[in-house]
Amino acid sequence: MNNRIHALVLGITAAMLGACGGGGGSSDDGTGTSSQSTEQASTNDKSSTRSIARPLTDSISELAHASCDQGERLTGNRSYRVEMPSRVDGAAIVFQVFEPAQFDCQTEHPLILQGHGFSGSRSTDAGDDPLAPIAPLVSAGFTVISIDQRGHGESGGNIRVMDPDFEGEDLVQIVDWAESHLDYLKYRDDNLLLGGIGGSYGGGFQYLLYNVDPDQRMDAMVPHITWHDLTYSLNPGNVTKNYWLAFLSLVGDTGTGGSMDPYLRSTLVNGIVEHGVSDPALDFFHYHSPSYFWDNERGLELFDAGNTQEYLLDPITGRIPVTSDGRYVIKTPQSNPYPVDVLMFQGMRDSLFPFNDAWENYKVLKAAGGDVRLLTYPFSHHYLAPNAGLVQETLANLGFYLEALPELPNAGLNTLASCGDISANQAAVAWFNDKLLDRGDADNVITTGNQICYTLTPGDAVSTPEVTVGGARFPVEFDLASNAIEVTAFTGVSGLLPTIVPLTTLEEDGLIAGIPTATLNVGSPLSSLDEQCLDESDPIFSTGTCDAILFVGVGVIKGGVGLPELIDEQVHPIRGFGEHAFEMVGVAERLNAGDQLVLLLYGQHPTFTGAFSRDLAATAVSVGGEVALPLLTPDGQQAL
Repeated sequence: MNNRIHALVLGITAAMLGACGGGGGSSDDGTGTSSQSTEQASTNDKSSTRSIARPLTDSISELAHASCDQGERLTGNRSYRVEMPSRVDGAAIVFQVFEPAQFDCQTEHPLILQGHGFSGSRSTDAGDDPLAPIAPLVSAGFTVISIDQRGHGESGGNIRVMDPDFEGEDLVQIVDWAESHLDYLKYRDDNLLLGGIGGSYGGGFQYLLYNVDPDQRMDAMVPHITWHDLTYSLNPGNVTKNYWLAFLSLVGDTGTGGSMDPYLRSTLVNGIVEHGVSDPALDFFHYHSPSYFWDNERGLELFDAGNTQEYLLDPITGRIPVTSDGRYVIKTPQSNPYPVDVLMFQGMRDSLFPFNDAWENYKVLKAAGGDVRLLTYPFSHHYLAPNAGLVQETLANLGFYLEALPELPNAGLNTLASCGDISANQAAVAWFNDKLLDRGDADNVITTGNQICYTLTPGDAVSTPEVTVGGARFPVEFDLASNAIEVTAFTGVSGLLPTIVPLTTLEEDGLIAGIPTATLNVGSPLSSLDEQCLDESDPIFSTGTCDAILFVGVGVIKGGVGLPELIDEQVHPIRGFGEHAFEMVGVAERLNAGDQLVLLLYGQHPTFTGAFSRDLAATAVSVGGEVALPLLTPDGQQAL
């Protein structure tokens, strides 16, 4: 491999691991000295008009806290470690406090919480998280707390993936601690001015705190590449994303010393082995997602056993905490969304948390009344899932990536994590300045003029006022001698190469940008055989159950000649015979006159490695129906 390309791959991987892992470095007290003190929690004067009716615990801080009330330790730019026991189960909660570079006791300082990626740890250095560097925030006058989430870094307990009853309670406790100990924090209408930033797992914590905090203190968020519903992210169309189940299982335990909850670990592994996820496990994932609080599509019901310990899993047997009717135990009620200003970023090629996750969050939070914007960039989890499409994308945009290479893994993300010329890190600082300090205008940095910014290729982006779902309709059929017939597609190992269904050829330049939709009927090539499908069969191959699995994506044949490219490497699975009406994965691509758009039907796909149809009675299926594509003009402002 060319040395520069090899360095590029290593650099991007380091950046991605930083975003998903974070952490490292040593704390700097700003004075060259350190002291240790144990302090009783007490409510400061700034928040005395609103009491925190929750028990506060003792905490241990490496340094004595700065105080505007006492006029002490106001040199600024210090950072120090804090540890306290969780109110839930006594597990250690550890976080790092970064004081603003310069104190202003008149203006005061909003608080921003920063979170690491899955299997990572808190930042102890002000610049070691590539998607959420702390240095520009403290320089701008913010106080930052970087958190070791439960089971990560030095924090205790098991990783439960943003469980409202565990991680959620810990997050509320951290904010309570900050209000009780830091008398220089800024308030508006007697409510703490609070922001959040972080990528992946570090985006998930922001939505969780927003939903569980009884005081609704979150004011501004910048979540990167995170989820709306883990049941969709990990098991779309009832087909397991085996690559990601294996990756998360391995990285989760390796990066945290085996701290994953045994039920979580067994669910990830069993999903691969058993070709599916159990209903209690799907309840588990749904409950740990924003979708539970806002939509509760699985109809989860509260069940409070009256004893928090009953929600803990047996570390030996991994006993599942379920109610008598087989539902997962939950005790945190749903919440009503309140106005919050959110600048969200998602990767168009992200195969773990695709664009649709961000779109669902966007719709809810926009309706709640805040200033909500959705931007995308070429940087996302797909760098941790190598495939032919990633290599093709990298080589096609080699000049762009080599320009960013010298500054990876941190500053280079100003290039990689950008929607056109909008840098995610610069936009985040401008966002918090605008929303928390009423200083400056975020629109001077976020120059789209619209709410949505699509990355088409690295360095090329287009903005639109909304996300187009569906669009121009095209039949899924072949036309031979004017007799429309359904498409025959192949499942399982026979479907390694896609079935190509022509849709349309563009007569003028344009875009495909948004979320395609489809209504597809899947059945046996001989319709009379559909009635012969068995309800159940052997658990390994499901022979005779018509357990057909297809992966559906939109492709483009450039200039109408050659092989198709799967746009953004995105597919959505459908499983079983019958009608499937669904939203495909969001995509964005610039198109030229003469380009042909096609529907691609795969029998297997790398993201879902091993999750393909094993039913030998359904190796070939007929597919018919309709696809709707979000085709826009080159400026993205109207439909083609």
